[in-house]
Order: sequence, then structure tokens, then C-alpha cells
Amino acid sequence: MSSLRSGNAVLRADRVAWPQEEVLRPELPQPFLVEEEEQFDRRQIRAAQIHQLVQVAALVGYAALVAVGISFHEPWADEAQAWLLARDQGFWHLMLHAIRYEGSPGLWHALLWGLARLHVSYVGMRWIAGVFALAGVYVLLRWSPFPLILKALLPFGFWLAYQDAVVARSYVLFAILAFPAAAILRSMSRPHTPADRGKLIWLAVLLGLMANLSVHGFIASIGFAIVAVALLRRKMRERMPVRMRGPAVFVCCAWLFVVVTVFPPSDVDFPAGRNLQMSSQKIWAAFGSKTAQAELADEKEAKEKGANPRPGELAMQPAHVVQKTRAEARWHKIARVLGLLTFPVSNFRYLALVTCALVIIQALVFGRSRGQIGWIGLMPWALMIALFTSMYLAPRHAGMLWEALIAALWLTWPAQPSSRGYERWLRWLTVAALVLVSIDQVQWTAHALWDDIHKPYCGDEAMARWLSADEAGKRIAGFGYHSIGVTSWFHGPLYFNEPATYWIWSQLPRNDARAPIAIATHPDVIIFGGWNWSEHNADISEDWVKPDLKTLNSVDLNDAFHIIPYAEAHGYRETHRFCGHAFLRGGYSEELCQVALQPDPAASPTTAQTPVTSLVAAPSR
Repeated sequence: MSSLRSGNAVLRADRVAWPQEEVLRPELPQPFLVEEEEQFDRRQIRAAQIHQLVQVAALVGYAALVAVGISFHEPWADEAQAWLLARDQGFWHLMLHAIRYEGSPGLWHALLWGLARLHVSYVGMRWIAGVFALAGVYVLLRWSPFPLILKALLPFGFWLAYQDAVVARSYVLFAILAFPAAAILRSMSRPHTPADRGKLIWLAVLLGLMANLSVHGFIASIGFAIVAVALLRRKMRERMPVRMRGPAVFVCCAWLFVVVTVFPPSDVDFPAGRNLQMSSQKIWAAFGSKTAQAELADEKEAKEKGANPRPGELAMQPAHVVQKTRAEARWHKIARVLGLLTFPVSNFRYLALVTCALVIIQALVFGRSRGQIGWIGLMPWALMIALFTSMYLAPRHAGMLWEALIAALWLTWPAQPSSRGYERWLRWLTVAALVLVSIDQVQWTAHALWDDIHKPYCGDEAMARWLSADEAGKRIAGFGYHSIGVTSWFHGPLYFNEPATYWIWSQLPRNDARAPIAIATHPDVIIFGGWNWSEHNADISEDWVKPDLKTLNSVDLNDAFHIIPYAEAHGYRETHRFCGHAFLRGGYSEELCQVALQPDPAASPTTAQTPVTSLVAAPSR
């Protein structure tokens, strides 16, 4: 400024004094940058299209695979038991009384009860189960954070594509409950994302249903709830509004309903029910209950003396007990824990261990940064592992451990690419390990489907066809839990000596022990349903400790009362035996057989029989 007077200001600027970089100069057009951006956009669109195409192809391929499996699969006794219970019981009697003998909550039974009232057949029930499995895989493909190669492989693993899809058990519902719960929790973990009340309500519904699915689902529901509480605490620390009272009350009520419906009655004869009952007796005895102490003493004395049959009944043969040294017992406990980790993942034990270790390490390393949940996301899987170290887990139930591991991965997967070299290497090592175990499981699926197409899964349907074709109208006696698998192919009672179409897991009917009474009436046909363990998949800990088949199958077909030998000693001979194999992993877990015995003309005279209601023919496939 050279001069400044009142009312007259003159501004003189010296261009030389200006910073040269601030001089505004017209920029020349740069078309090559626009072209690069357009190429980048086209690549992004093409990648998204390929991603979507692979997802659609995986879903269609999965649906076709499951449909083929269902078309050839023969349902077995566990599938039949749930169906018969739902078909032949009133709803509230089913929910509040019958399932207390099953050792499982009633969500699956309630679903089957509704299907039966809609006139869905035993065969049709399996297709409904397949639809639920397909819905779970759709959620996995649509919302999971995994790379494309895992999305393409995971649905075709053995548990998701066969054991928990083709085999119509309650476990087919776990994926459609656990995967959406994982998706909701992951969406809530993003920074500055409020805990939407609608999402919390949906999450509460999913966890409540999950708890009523099975004991496994109940534990997983608690694990998901712990994750939800941890996330909501973070939201509250960030001063975000959280309204969780209503959803929390709903989940607690669902858990309470599980306790009411699962707690076994005093006469339960189901192994898991007896274990639960004994545990409760020990708790009450520790609090000084004289009744519980007396019951425990009576049970111990009866166990030491062995089973004392009542007059006219057969004695149960005691189970073969293997005496272990202290070192052997310790190793078997360790093998049990290792088996829970490896059995659902891969039959390559060390690959399975490395995969589980990488999943845990990844959850710890990535932690809570960049919107991830951190190690707390492992809780649905970790709680199930902890529970079943001391509680029996059948090989066919291990799929829920695998699906819980997928859900834990879902919750702990890195939210964003990392710039740190060791984090990138950890992520790619985890992906590589998961790809290898997924390929291994795809091989299991192919083996199971091939065998199910060319071989029987069990002998139930074949026995039902033989009875409806050649033995209609005759008196038939049934023994053994697996015999009810034949009943499910008929529209009414099949065995004159059993009090219900389904198996009653109670000490009161004593159906097998009372075999002499039924056989003394000279039935036309005796059916015994039993099973033998396989040396390949006899137990979860089999991954690390090979079983001794001589002790494992010391009693043929687990005929603990020796009903078949008794019948053969009293004028009957085996005329038909229909067997199949419960395919599992690379082999099978059990040989499932139905044995028919008929009077031997050379051993006993013909006796007049009392006719009963004719059998209804087995439905066509």
C-alpha cells in the first residue's frame, strides 16, 4: 500500500512478492487420467459381476447337490423318532412332556408337528429340511466377509452339504440361525454404527430359537449373547443409545423354556438324560439334600451289583469296561479335547490343528481395530468346545462345531486389508489352511453322496417294503430303539408289543427286558433294530486314539439284552437282515441294521395267531 487516506484507499500489489506456487494458472486437460479411472471402474464392475456369478453358481450347485442327496437318502431311526413324536402327539403334550425324554429342546419337533398337520409326508419332511439348509447357505454366500474362494468352497463341505442338509435332523436349522446372528453382530461392530433396535430384536429372536434347537444350540446361543453384550458395552462407552431390555428379556425367557422342557423326569432312560439327572443329584447332595444322597447311594450300589432283572425279564449285559492306567486315562482326556478340535475340520489331524490355531491367532492379532470384534467373537465355538470336553458328543453332531467355527470366523475376520506384512501373511495363511480343509471336506461330501446313491444308509425302508409286501396283516413284535425306523414308513402302529409308535426313553415300559413275555405269544415276525460302531469313526477322540473293535462291538448290534439269541433259542431263526451305513467323513460311523426273525418249522410247532389290524403299505419314494 502506497497511500491511505480517509475515504480513499489505494491498494498496490507487487506480483514479484507473491509466492509463485499460488499463481493461478490454467490447467491443461489430462484425458489419460479419465481413461484410467474408467478402466478402473470397468475392472471393478467386472470383478463384482464375476463375484456375483460365482455366488449364484455356488447356490445353484449346492441346491442341486442337496436335492440329489435327498432323493437317494434313506432316513434312519433318529429322523423317524422326531417325526413320529410330532405326528402322533398333541402340541402341548409334546412340548411339556414327551420331549423331556429326548434330551433336546422342542424347536425341531414343533416344526415337524406343524408339517404333519399340513399333511406333509415323511418323505416331504426331508425336502423342507433341505430348504432350510439352502437358506443358511444363501446367507453365507450373501453376507459373509470371506474371500470368494472360501465362499465357493465352504457350502460344499460335508457338514453343510450332507450331514446337516440331506439327513433331516434338528441340526439343519443351526446354519440358518447362526449365520444371520453372525451377520447382525458383525454389522453392529462397525465404528460409529448405532445398535439399531430392529437388529437387536431380530438377534434376540435368532438366539431364542437357537437355544431351543438342541443342547449344542443352547450353548452357542450363550456364546453369541456374550458377543452381543461386549459389543453393546462398546456402544455405551461411545455414548451411543442402546435399548436392549426387551431383547434381553426375550432371550432369557427362551433360555428358561429350554430348562423347563429339557430337564429330564426321574424315570428317564436316555443316556444324556441320565447324565443330566445324576449331575443335578450331585448338586442337590452337595447342598445337603438327604433324598439326593440316598438316590446317589442306591444308583452306586445298583451299578456295582449289576442289573437285577424282574421275574420273566431278560438281564441287561454289562458294558465292557476297559481298565486304564493313570497315564492312559490322561492321554484319553487330552485326545478328547484334540478330537473336538480336529474331527469336524479335517481327517488330516495336524492340518486341522494348524487351521484352528490360525483362526485363534488371527482373532487375537487383528483384535478390535478397524471395526473388528476381536477374540470375543470366538465365544460361540469356544464354549461348545469347553462343554463337550466333559459331555458326550456323537460323531454325527460334530457338524455344529464346524458351523460354530464358521460363525466365529465370520465375527473375527479382518474388516479391512492390512498394510503390515505379518498381518497380510497371517491372513493368507489362514485362507490357505481353510481352502485345504474345505477341499478335504468336499471329498467327504462326494464320498457320502456316491455311497448314498449306490448303497443304503440304513435298512429301515427295505424292511418296511418287505413287511408291507409279504407280511401284511401278521403279528409283529419290535425290539431295539432302531426298530422304530421301520414304523415311520407306516401310517399306524406296527408292533403289538410297543406302547407307542415312537420309542419311549423311560425305564417303565421295559420293552426289551420283557421280550420273553412278547415272544411267548408266538408273533409271526420279530424285528430287532440295532447298530455296530465303525472302526473309522467310532468316536470323536478316534482321531487320536484308535478304538478296539473287539471291545467296541463286543455285543453284536448292541443287543444288550441278547434278544436275538433268546428268540433263536425259542423256535425262531433269522430270515432277513437289511443293513446300511451311516456315511461320515471318509468312511462311516455306524452300521445300521434291521433283523427279521420268523418261526423255524423244524424247531417249534405252528401256533394259532390272533389277527391284528392290517398294515398300511409303505409310501412310494
